[in-house]
Amino acid sequence: MRTLRHVSPLAVLTLVLALASLAGWTSPAHGHAVIDQITPSDRQRLDRAPDRVTIRFSSPVHILQPGDLAVVGASGTPESSGPGAVLPTDSAIAEVLVRPGLPSGTYTVRWRVVSADGHIIPGASVFAVGDLPITPPYLGGPGGSTGPAETSAWAVGARVLELVGVGGLLALLLFRGLIWRAAWRAPPTMPDADRDAALAWARDAWWILFGTLSLIALIGEGAVLVVKTAGSLGTSVGGALGDPAGVVRVLADTRFGDHLQIRTLALFTLFALGIWRFLAEYRSDRAPEPERADGGLGPLLVMLVPAFVALGSISAQGHASTASIPALQIPIDALHATAASAWVGGLVITVVWLLRLPRVAGVGGRALGGGVLIRFSSVALIVVAIIVATGVVRALGEMSSPTDLWKTTYGWSILIKIGLLSIAGVLALRSRRSVSALRQLSGAPTMATLATVRRTAWIEIGVTLLIVIMAAILVGQVPQLR
Repeated sequence: MRTLRHVSPLAVLTLVLALASLAGWTSPAHGHAVIDQITPSDRQRLDRAPDRVTIRFSSPVHILQPGDLAVVGASGTPESSGPGAVLPTDSAIAEVLVRPGLPSGTYTVRWRVVSADGHIIPGASVFAVGDLPITPPYLGGPGGSTGPAETSAWAVGARVLELVGVGGLLALLLFRGLIWRAAWRAPPTMPDADRDAALAWARDAWWILFGTLSLIALIGEGAVLVVKTAGSLGTSVGGALGDPAGVVRVLADTRFGDHLQIRTLALFTLFALGIWRFLAEYRSDRAPEPERADGGLGPLLVMLVPAFVALGSISAQGHASTASIPALQIPIDALHATAASAWVGGLVITVVWLLRLPRVAGVGGRALGGGVLIRFSSVALIVVAIIVATGVVRALGEMSSPTDLWKTTYGWSILIKIGLLSIAGVLALRSRRSVSALRQLSGAPTMATLATVRRTAWIEIGVTLLIVIMAAILVGQVPQLR
C-alpha cells in the first residue's frame, strides 16, 4: 500500500485542477459594497434642487459619522439640512436631506461608508441646478481627507503583524502536536544528559516563541484597529491614536469591530491557558520528563480551540463572508489560512530546531533534528496541497471569470501569489529530496547535510514571507470591479 509521502506532487496538482474544472467559474455575490444607484445621478442637471440625495449600495453599509454622507457647494459650503444616515428599513440605502431652495450651481455629494467585509468605501458625485456649467467635485475641507487606504503601508503592515502573530501562535501549537511530539517519542539512542538537554531546550524555546508571538499578536490587533479607525473616520493614524472615542465607535458600531472583539477574547483566552500550562510545566527546574516533554496532548488540544477561533474570525470578517455561499467560503478560507500558518510557521520553527538541537545535544541532537525535518516534510506535503486546493476554491468564489485574473488588480495579486507559491514549491521539492535521503540513514545526518537543508529552507522562508505580505495586500483589495 502506498503511503502519503509517496504521493506524487503531479498527482496532487492533477487533483486540484480537476476540482477547479468541476467547480467552474461562478458569479460572486459582490459583497464588497458598490453603488447600484444614486439619485440625483452623477452629473445630472436639474431644473430645481432635490429635497434629498439617495444612494443605493449593492450590500449593507454602515455610516460612522453623520458627516460621512453630505452635500457641499462648489466652495465647500455645507448644503445638507440633516445628517446622512442609513435607512433603518434597508441598510443598503443611505440618504441625506438637502437644504431647501438651493441656488443654481454645482453641488458635490460626498460619502464614506464601511461595507460588510470591512472595506472603507469613499466616493463623490456631482449634480447641477440650473444652466450653469458643471464643475469638478469639491473634495477639500472637512470630510475631504481619506485617511490611510486599505492597501497603504500602514494597513498592510498592521495586517502582516496580525497574521504573523495569530498565524504564528497556531503554527506553534500545531508544530508541538504534529511534529515535535512525534519526533521526541521516537528518539535516537543518545546519552541521558544530551536527551535531557534537548528536551529542556525545546521546552524553553517553545515558550519563548509563545510569549513573543503573543506580544506580536497583541500589537498587531491594536495596529489593525487604529489603522481601520483612521481609514473609517478619514483621519491620519496619529489622529486616530488621539481619538479614543473614534476607536471605540469603530470597535462598537461596525461588523469589523464585532469580529475584532471575538478575536481579542480568543487571544486572551489562549494567553490565559498559556500561563496555566507554563506554570504547570515549570514546577521544577529539572528537565521535563519524556512523557511530558510536549506539554500533554489534552492541554494542547484545549489551547488549539481559541487559536482556531482567532484565525477563523479573520476569515469571517473578510471577503469570504460576502462571497457566494459564505457558509462554504468562510470555512474554506479559514482552512486555507490554517494550512498556510502550519506551512510557513512550521518551516521557520523547524529551521530554528535544526540550528540549535545539534549544538545542545551533539550527535543525538542531529538525529533528533533529522526526525523533526522528516516529520515536517510529511506534514508540509499535506498542507501545501490544502493551500492550493482551497486557494482555487476561494479564487472561484471571488471572480466571475478567468479574465479577472489579468483585468483586475486583485487578480494580478493572485497571480503574483501563485508565482511565489510555485517558487516555494520548487524549493520544497528540493528539500524533500534531501529528506528522502535522510530516511535511508540509520544514524544521525551530517552537519553538511543539515546545512544544505537549512540554506534552502531560509530561501523558502523568504519567499513564503512575501506570500504573507501578498495575502495582507489581498485582504485590502476589491476582488473585482463591475
